[in-house]
Parts: sequence; C-alpha cells; structure tokens
Amino acid sequence: MAANHKKKISGKTSSLSFGYLCGLWVFFISMLFGPNLELGDWGEVNSYKVYVNDIYVGVAEDEQTANHCFQTAKEALTSQTDEVTFISAELTVEGQHMIAGTMTDEAEMTASMETILSDCVVETLERAYMLKINGYMAALSSVSEVQEVLQEFVDTYNLGGDFEVSIQFDDSRAFAVLTAVIDQGDEEESGSVDRNLAGYTVLEDELFDEETYAEELGMDDYDLGALEMYFVDRIEIAECYLEPEEISTAEEVLADLLNEDLENEIYTVQSGDTLGQIALTTGVPMEDLIELNDALESESTIIRVDQELIITVPTSTLTVAYVATEFRAEEYDADTIYIDNDDWYTTESETLQNPSTGYREIVANVTYLNGEEEDKDVLVEDVLMEAVPKIVERGTQVPPTYIKPVYGGTLSSGFGSRWGTTHKGVDWAVPVGTTVYASSGGTVTRAGWSSSYGYCIYIQHPDGKETRYAHLSKLLVSVGDTVVQGQSIALSGNTGNSTGPHLHFEIRVNGVAVNPLLYVSS
Repeated sequence: MAANHKKKISGKTSSLSFGYLCGLWVFFISMLFGPNLELGDWGEVNSYKVYVNDIYVGVAEDEQTANHCFQTAKEALTSQTDEVTFISAELTVEGQHMIAGTMTDEAEMTASMETILSDCVVETLERAYMLKINGYMAALSSVSEVQEVLQEFVDTYNLGGDFEVSIQFDDSRAFAVLTAVIDQGDEEESGSVDRNLAGYTVLEDELFDEETYAEELGMDDYDLGALEMYFVDRIEIAECYLEPEEISTAEEVLADLLNEDLENEIYTVQSGDTLGQIALTTGVPMEDLIELNDALESESTIIRVDQELIITVPTSTLTVAYVATEFRAEEYDADTIYIDNDDWYTTESETLQNPSTGYREIVANVTYLNGEEEDKDVLVEDVLMEAVPKIVERGTQVPPTYIKPVYGGTLSSGFGSRWGTTHKGVDWAVPVGTTVYASSGGTVTRAGWSSSYGYCIYIQHPDGKETRYAHLSKLLVSVGDTVVQGQSIALSGNTGNSTGPHLHFEIRVNGVAVNPLLYVSS
C-alpha cells in the first residue's frame, strides 16, 4: 500500500510540474508579443490568411478587414486615371486557429495588395460618345468632336445663311441622352420675324390688319433667303467607355455621313403583276415608281415578265433639310388631265392633246434634302406664257392575267426556231391525264381534233388574246362555254404529231403567236 500511495503522489507531482511549465511558457510568450497576442480555444478560427491571386499578403482578424483592404487597394489604383479600368484579381481568405502571432497592419496589407493589382490590369477603357443615327453608330472621343463633325456635315449643304449645330439634352428621353439641333446663327434677326409669316417682309403691326390689308402679296413683298435648317433624322449621343481602337476619328465619321448607299433595290416583274399591284406590294407610291424607272412613262405603261424595276433610291446615313425663299424665272408644265374610259383596260390609253411648256416668274419656299431639291411651295407667280396641259384618255379596267396551265411538268421546248421551223408555243412534259387549266378567263371557240395538234382547245379572251392547248387526251369543255381562270378544261395527252406526252401551249395577239413566257411564268 505504501508503494501505491507513493505512485499517486508522484503522479500528482508530475501533473503539477507540467501545468507550472505551461504557465511559464504562456507568460514568456505574452511578455514577448505583448497586446498582439491572439489566444483562443483549441480549434476555434480566430484569424484569416489573406491571398490575392494566390499570393500571400498577410493575416487579418476577420474577412471584413480583408475585403476593406482589397477595395481600398483597387480604389487607389483606379484613382490614378479618369478612365474605366478592368483588373483581373481574386481575393481569397483562409480561416485558421492561431495560438500566438500578430495581425498584419492594414496599411501594409493594402500596399501589398496594390502592388499585386498593378500587375493585373487587363485594360483601360476610354470615355467616348456614341453617335447614333437610325441604324448607324460611331464613337467619337468628345462631345465637341461630335459637334464639329455634325457642323461640317451641315456646312456641306448650307446653301446660304448662318446655321450652327448645338448639342443639348434630349428632353424626350428618360435617361441622360444628348441630341443635336441646328440653330440660326443670328438669333436676334431670326427672332424678330414671326414664324407664321416666315419669308414675308416684316410690316408694321398696325398695317398688317386682315380687314384693311386685303391685297395679295406681290413679288416684291417677300424677303429672299434662308428660312430654316434642321436634321430630318433623330440623333442620339450617349456617353460610353470603349477600347481605344473602337473610337473613330472625326474624318472617318464625316466620310460615313456623307456617303450614300448606292445600291438600288430591284423588283422583278412576275406573271400577273400590274404597276398598281407592285406599288401596293412594295409600298412604293405609283408616282415614285414612274419617276425611278425611265421605262415607265405613265400608269398605263405595259410591263413584261422578268422586267426589272427600281423600287428604292440611294439613301444617306444622315439627312439635313434646308428651306429658303427663292425667286425663279422658269419653264413649267401644266398637270396632265386624265379622262377615264371604263370600257378600256388600264393598258390602253390615247393622247387627246399634246402639252406645251409655259414660262413664269415665281417666289417659292424651296426645300432641299442634302442639297437636292425635294419640294417647292409656290407663294406667288406671274405667268408670262400659259402652259398647255396634256390630255390623256385612259382605261380603268384591270386587264386579264395569265397563269401556267399545268402544275409541275418540265419545260421541254421553248418558243421560236426549232428543227428548221418556228415553234409557236411552249411545251411542258407531263404524264398523260394531267389536268389542264384555263390560263385566263374567256370563251371557248374551238374544242376538238385539229390535225397535227391532236385534240385541242382554243379560248378567246376579253383583251383580244387567244390561248391554245394541244395534244390533249380528253376535253372537258365545249365550243361556246365561258370559262374562268384556273378552271379545268382538259386532260393532257400525246395525240397528233407528238414526240411524247406533253402539253403544247400558245398565246396569240391579233392572231400572231407570241412567247407565252412573257405573260406567264414557267
């Protein structure tokens, strides 16, 4: 028992000695590190190792401190330029249990981070101003440069007067967007003229009274010169940040604005088309179609299948309108007088009176678009020689159209010379029994056997044309029948002088065979 008791005492003494040593060690450490000593329970996270792009920058007491230093470093770096700077950097923190040690000073950690970040700058974007006009966009380096470009553009078409481009906020937009307007340089002079009387000589108020001033204004009562100038297109200018190579020079943008799109849009005439239908389909007014195409003299001009018509005019990126009051001595033509004839087709017309050009002096408000005269509003005229109008009688009925008389098939023979003779129609190779349709409405004048044609059908149409269908196997109509366009009239075959199953189709004008493909599509 004595031995056992001694062992216990010895064990207790050993335990006390270990605790005493630990206390001395803690005291020593506390004296060495002072107030920066961090102690905690075993395993508890009480500090964070901080890394920027996996590079160690120190120890922080919490994640908030690390983030604060990181943001401060980035702000210090970006404050060195007025432009937008992109930095490729990642902050990571790693929790740890630190028994003893010091926290890194925040200023020291921030400086280390800034050094690392300075090597991680990806790019610096420059402030620019995006000029947007319809679908066109280009960036310039400053608002003043945008203004200079627009001013140079305006000066190109300024036919007289003093007009200046100004940049201002666009009140119609919810966000801060700029726009451009054109002001008359002499504000005092332009402001003294009532806009309702723009172009008139300014009269004393007491003289301009509707009851006493009843005489019409004459040539000498108008002031000649510039009235106004304005942008036709909507202009937007917005601040943005871009890479240097994405910013255009003033010369490049001006060249773009002055350049016209020289490609005209072309419409190819299809079977059954009329000018009126083309105008409706394309949205181009009839008068514009006629003006754009030299081959079209009037609405009654006959058009052909595959004929190409211009349906658009070259357009500019930016359009500026210039309006001025001008005096002119000029020749002029009277408006054409049309007399409608309901018994004629629209393809028929007759000139009843030839025109004669007149001569007059005028004062007019003339509108120019990019330097080209667009409109003229005559304010007063003095006719020296009266113009004689052209008088035209024209038809109002839409003429019949012609469709392909079979569906499918292969065009096996065209119109014209063939095997030493003239082939007076076109052939479509189709199986025997294929349905044949009336190409246009009319009256059947022949239905039966016709020597080399085999079984055939002739149809007379209201516009004077005749269609013929040959080598048929079965007839579905008789002489005297009235048919409509697209009605089944026969089945194709291989009768008469035929080298194989096909439909022979003709169109005749005044008894003379013409190429059917000029009137129908194959």
